[in-house]
Amino acid sequence: MTKFNLDSLPKCGAKTRNGKPCKRYGNKVNGRCKLHGGRSTGAKTKEGKLAVRINALLNEFTWYCNNRFYMKIKKSDMHNGILAYLELIELTNMKALELKDEVYKIVEQYHVELEMSKYYITMREGADALIIIQSALDHYYKDTAAQHLYFHVYTPLYPAPFFDRLEGSKAQQDKEMQILIRTAKKKGDYYTGRASPNTMRKEL
Repeated sequence: MTKFNLDSLPKCGAKTRNGKPCKRYGNKVNGRCKLHGGRSTGAKTKEGKLAVRINALLNEFTWYCNNRFYMKIKKSDMHNGILAYLELIELTNMKALELKDEVYKIVEQYHVELEMSKYYITMREGADALIIIQSALDHYYKDTAAQHLYFHVYTPLYPAPFFDRLEGSKAQQDKEMQILIRTAKKKGDYYTGRASPNTMRKEL
């Protein structure tokens, strides 16, 4: 087996801190080494692309103005947010057993746009619009075990007015399966544990 010839690769040549060109070998794509952008593919997700639009560390004043005064929200983002809201309205008439993953698919695709436009839609459509949008967003955040709602895996939450599932969220189901599998490995398949009486049993 022949060894790879490093001499065939170009030198990086990026300007280092001491002002001299980098002497590391670059990659075949853009000629840069891994320290100077050779392997970076850029932001892929919507959140990542929004984050790199204006870097607060590089231009704090512009970042502050855009977030507080100018409110530069793209027309396409606002348009997609309104379209997603209209699709959610159609799903509010469906029963819980009929919904399946349709709400999840809509919010997975447009959750950033819904977050950006939900208060604008509320001003135009009223408080009921916010309840519909926020119910859908919470439904998505629970299923994906978002950090700001992760406590719902352990703590009972009062269900949202729309799009609630009787069997709980996907994150709760996954967590329950992890606990059951871990317990079965440690204690055996038929271990039940100590069941503390709930409030209903105590009342009976």
